[in-house]
Amino acid sequence: NISLLRMLATSRTIARRLLSTSRVVCCEEKSKELPSPEEVGWAFNHIERKQGMYKPHHSIDEQIAYMQSRAYHDAYKGLPIYRWYKRNFKGQSILQPPPRLFCIDKHGRFNVNNACPVCRDEYLFFDYRNPSLLEQFLSTGTYQPIEILKSGLCREQYAQLQSQLLKAKEHGTITFGVDFRNYDFRMYYPWWKAEPAEPVERAGLQLEDIHRDPLVAFPSHKRDTGNDWDQWWLRHDKFARKAK
Repeated sequence: NISLLRMLATSRTIARRLLSTSRVVCCEEKSKELPSPEEVGWAFNHIERKQGMYKPHHSIDEQIAYMQSRAYHDAYKGLPIYRWYKRNFKGQSILQPPPRLFCIDKHGRFNVNNACPVCRDEYLFFDYRNPSLLEQFLSTGTYQPIEILKSGLCREQYAQLQSQLLKAKEHGTITFGVDFRNYDFRMYYPWWKAEPAEPVERAGLQLEDIHRDPLVAFPSHKRDTGNDWDQWWLRHDKFARKAK
């Protein structure tokens, strides 16, 4: 009986040791398979499938420094960022699918694996203080944004592109052409007696042909005061993000 008890005790100790070593080996294998916490929590550019990951928040100074770095040049080779984007779907050359509403949900997580050109890069976001990113999405020789299907952006980022482009024009961070307009100064100044000059045409079109509705004539004493443009832009940005 004593020998039998000793044999059972030794077998139990051997089983415990084997179980502990198997646990250690399994834990080591799992730790090797799992990525680092940085890769799990943040969406770095070298990770292809980003669904469920969080996009970091960077400042505009970090974005400008990133676009001037060697990493940005090696990634995009001096071309616009949408040139390297390709939607993964069947029959891409025949039928272009409609753009998605957004790539990042309201919690800041990716809801798709292949995000749009701006959402997938952790340093990029549209801002009027960085016109070099806005100019990449303008049509050649114009100051109008390219089509949304050509850009590959989601609808949320395309709305941000339009709003930040308008904001850049208001703040003067981007240069753009202003259409010529023929003024009749007798509408604004009662003492003005001179006849208006000959209408100037551009590309065979006049303002009256494009905008046939009568224009509103504001009196000269009504000045544009009391407008808080910063609050207006905050409301505009909030409205652009309402799609979520």
